[in-house]
Parts: sequence; C-alpha cells; structure tokens
Amino acid sequence: MIRRLKIAIIFNVVFLAVVLCWATQEIETKIGPFDLDSSSISESNLISQYGQGYVQEKKYGNEILEKKHVYYVPSERTWVEIRFSHVLDENLERYVEEALITKQKLCDETYRPTKPFGPLVTSKGVRIGDSIDKVIKTYGAPSVSIEVGRDKIFSALDEDLKLKKGRVLR
Repeated sequence: MIRRLKIAIIFNVVFLAVVLCWATQEIETKIGPFDLDSSSISESNLISQYGQGYVQEKKYGNEILEKKHVYYVPSERTWVEIRFSHVLDENLERYVEEALITKQKLCDETYRPTKPFGPLVTSKGVRIGDSIDKVIKTYGAPSVSIEVGRDKIFSALDEDLKLKKGRVLR
C-alpha cells in the first residue's frame, strides 16, 4: 500500500514538472489579422469585415457544437478556416478559437473574403509553404512529431484534414 502511494506521488511530481515545462513554452497565437491572444474576434465582427464565407455547423439537436467560416484566398492559393467557440457569451456571440491555414481545398473557390486578410504570416515571419527546417529554427524542436500514415499516434489535425502523408508538428 505504501509502495503504491510512493509511486503515485512520484508520478504526480513528474507529471507536474512536465506540465510546468510545457507551460513555459511560447505558443504562437497570431497569423495574419487573427490574434487569438490579445483580442477576441466575434462571429458578427468577422462577418462584417470579411463576409460569411462557407459556413459549416455540427449540431446536436438544436445546439450548435461546432461552427466554422471558411474562405478561399486566391492571392496565396490557400483556404482559411475560422473556428468559433461553442459557448455563447452574454450577448449570444461566439468568438474565434482557432484559425487554420491550408493548401488543402476546404470549400469552393467562390467563397472569398470580401476584403483581403493581408499577408497570412505568423508573428515570427512563418507562412504556409515555408520549410519544416525554417519552422523548427523559428519555434524550436516540436514536442510532438507525427509521420502521417506511419505513426499510430492520434492527431486531430490529421483526422480533420484526412491527411494520407506528411508530418504533423506541435
């Protein structure tokens, strides 16, 4: 019994040390006009600035569990997917939680923003199409590296985009 308690205490200390190390790593929160750290962008604000785009919803009964607005950006030949929180605030507004920039077709190319997003570049100068070496040099070694199709590790991004090959880094 005492041995189990010691093992549990050691496990908890190691777990907390790992969490604290991860917590000190800087997380990128900005790409193009989207800064998920310093400002909250409401759904109505996004629509007023960039138009509806292609709207996708996942529902459970009458409740919206997931909502996205997707745009094609012809100048960069990319798609921008903006995901909103499932929780409404006191004004019944949803706020941006994620921004995904990809070369993978997410909707018809007719769904373009009504005004340009501007350069889709992170705060550290990384853009889609940059080499993995540049990303690692800029942000450091990834905490997770998955070879899609080879590693049997689950990745929400891999599943969401239905990737067949490539690397997922976090």
